[in-house]
Amino acid sequence: MKQFNTQYIVAALMLAFSAYQLTLPDYWEFSLYCSAGLAFLVMGLIKEDKLPQYKKALTVLSWILIFLAGFLLLFLARTDV
Repeated sequence: MKQFNTQYIVAALMLAFSAYQLTLPDYWEFSLYCSAGLAFLVMGLIKEDKLPQYKKALTVLSWILIFLAGFLLLFLARTDV
C-alpha cells in the first residue's frame, strides 16, 4: 500500500512543479515535468488495478509518456547552456 501512495505523491509533486514552470513561461520544462508526472500517475493506476478493462491501453500510454519524458530530458540537456 505504501508504494502505491509514493507513486501518487511523486506524480502530484511533478505536476505541481510543472504548474510552477507554466507560470514562469518555461514551456519545455513544463512539458517535461507534466509528461513525467502523468507517467507516474498512469503507472500508479496500472499497479493498483483501478481500471482493469483499460490495462493494456494504460500500459501503452505510460510507455509513450515515459519515452516522451526521456526525449524531452535529452533535448533539454542538449540545448540548455
